[in-house]
Amino acid sequence: MVSKSSASASLAKSVPAARGGVEDKKPRRKRRDRDKPKRAMSAYLVFLSRHRLAVQKSHPNWSVTDVTKELARRWKDVSDKERAECQHQSDEDKKRYYEQMADYVPLPDEKEEEAPIRYDKDGNRKRRKKDKNAPRKNRSAYIIWAAEYRDKNFRPKAAANAPVSFREQATELGQAWAMLSASARKKYDDAAAKEAKEYAVKRDAYLEEKKQLALAAREAKRERLLAEKRAWEATKAAAQKVKDERKAERAALKDQRAKERSTVKKSNGAGGLPKTGKKRAEATSSDTMARIKAALVGVSNEAAWYKIVDKHANAPEKVNDAYKQFIANAKQAHFSADPKAFLVAVLGYDEAQQHLL
Repeated sequence: MVSKSSASASLAKSVPAARGGVEDKKPRRKRRDRDKPKRAMSAYLVFLSRHRLAVQKSHPNWSVTDVTKELARRWKDVSDKERAECQHQSDEDKKRYYEQMADYVPLPDEKEEEAPIRYDKDGNRKRRKKDKNAPRKNRSAYIIWAAEYRDKNFRPKAAANAPVSFREQATELGQAWAMLSASARKKYDDAAAKEAKEYAVKRDAYLEEKKQLALAAREAKRERLLAEKRAWEATKAAAQKVKDERKAERAALKDQRAKERSTVKKSNGAGGLPKTGKKRAEATSSDTMARIKAALVGVSNEAAWYKIVDKHANAPEKVNDAYKQFIANAKQAHFSADPKAFLVAVLGYDEAQQHLL
């Protein structure tokens, strides 16, 4: 009794491939790209290339496996000096490999250039379209004789007593050709041999031209892909450069702000006026202005305080710079708090004298 699995397997072998499918076959071997850079050798391979010939000469009867085993044994006991030399040579070879791979683009796939396989409604593979540019194939001796025989006996139709069907023509041609003697056939054999030689020359020339055109197109495509690869790498490098520059600018700005904050915190706990621009409105915050007012209470009147508030509204940079300088002076060892200097720096000497107590 046959099992269902074995029956289905035998049925699958007998049934042709389904529509759009391809029968299982051995995959085509990928062609070798001669322009691809040679891979870099490791330190061990460098050592093998150095000593292989010497081992083969000293042991001519050894197989390749025996030679490799001996070299592997020597590699385990190699000196540190020679190992370092092999490693250095390997590093140089890797450098060469990476430099060449930067300008390498793989060959385009030949399957992309081939016409797709077509199938009819029954799943049978269709014949490929005929190459119209290919030279016409040579005729056989029978075809040459049959064309001459048809011209004499079947063409023009008016020469025949009655119309002769294609089947009757084929029957008559076969019988006449079988009755033809060898001496009579020689003429047509020679003509067929001549056509065969001429076709072989034309065919080889056409195939060579087609091959050269295909190679030129493949190399042009490779150059185009290489140009696209270089353009993409250049764009990527430029974008990375801009990104690094922006990152460095942000880091520098961050460090600058951190230094300014640390300077303000260390100056007797007093804070400076905010920067101008978007944060100008914050300059009149109660905390900061209260610090300035407290510094001026003992040496000036309330009118001086309102003058500074007006000056801050009109020229906040001047007030900000003067107050920063007032805070910076506090770092000096001989510094004594002098709000008069701050008042003079903001309002000017003459106007400041009017408001000093």
